[in-house]
Amino acid sequence: MANSTILSRVGWFSMMIVAGVVLAGCDSTVRQIGKSTESSPVVQTEGREKYTDHTYGFTVKYSPKDYVLLTEDPLQTTTQPPAVQRVRFQRKDIAAGQVADHESPGLIISVFTPSPGRSLGEWLDSSGLLPPGSEISSIRLSGAKEGLRVTIRQQPAPNEFVYFATDQYVYGLIPFGAKGGKMLRSFRLLPDSSRAHMKH
Repeated sequence: MANSTILSRVGWFSMMIVAGVVLAGCDSTVRQIGKSTESSPVVQTEGREKYTDHTYGFTVKYSPKDYVLLTEDPLQTTTQPPAVQRVRFQRKDIAAGQVADHESPGLIISVFTPSPGRSLGEWLDSSGLLPPGSEISSIRLSGAKEGLRVTIRQQPAPNEFVYFATDQYVYGLIPFGAKGGKMLRSFRLLPDSSRAHMKH
């Protein structure tokens, strides 16, 4: 009787070890799949695609299921200061309506050519992009010389503005809502070599 009890316990313990090994194997497989799909088309099944602008050297991830990409002719851009490129990620249901131009997109990316010899803060101030009451904090992004986050708490959303400066451009980003914030966090600058390669 004692022997059969010991054997059954040993058998149960063995099954637990096997189950643990199998589950651990599954867990590591899931992690490996997660790693390998970062640059593969499978990422699209998670609802995210990467938009890349080789001319102005940036990429951003967005959900094509929820958002549509709207670009503007630089000659028709009415921003102040004038932008050389402006991209908007608008919700599909809003973009299909008649008031799309009056609704805030999830994310706006504007590209400006700054005056040489000025810091990012000086350029923003001279361009009227630092209204009274602005809260300014420094942020970092690989490839950017400077980065500033401007928050205007007295203003209704969108009231957060993020700017990155390189030797060539200033990138202005305006997120709206949680999904806009997620797109903002995916924004990256392309290496100079990638931009130079595309221009030649």
